[in-house]
Amino acid sequence: MGTPPIAERVPGYLRTYVPVLWGAVVAVVLRGLLPHLPGDVGTALGDWLSSEATLALVTTAAIAAWYALWRWAEPHIPDWLTRLVLGSAQTPFYGGRHRAAASTGYASVTAEARHQA
Repeated sequence: MGTPPIAERVPGYLRTYVPVLWGAVVAVVLRGLLPHLPGDVGTALGDWLSSEATLALVTTAAIAAWYALWRWAEPHIPDWLTRLVLGSAQTPFYGGRHRAAASTGYASVTAEARHQA
């Protein structure tokens, strides 16, 4: 089983990287809003987000939340909006072992893996 053609891989790439870009944008916007928050809230959040590890965690959470929200909303929104927020309205297709698992079942894939090992 060879690598699937690029056309089959593109939706998966898009649906991975576009939410990452949106998550990064959300994190940057939130960081930009810090000085405009009332009282000491902005200062406290700014101090908390000054750590690289915390910023990475918040960015990761923003990406995960973005993807989960739009995957939940996807059946209810038009394709053009799905393309904008997730990168593709097409469900990703994963060939190779995933194709074999879908058509032959888990036991066959396990037996094949043992045979190849």
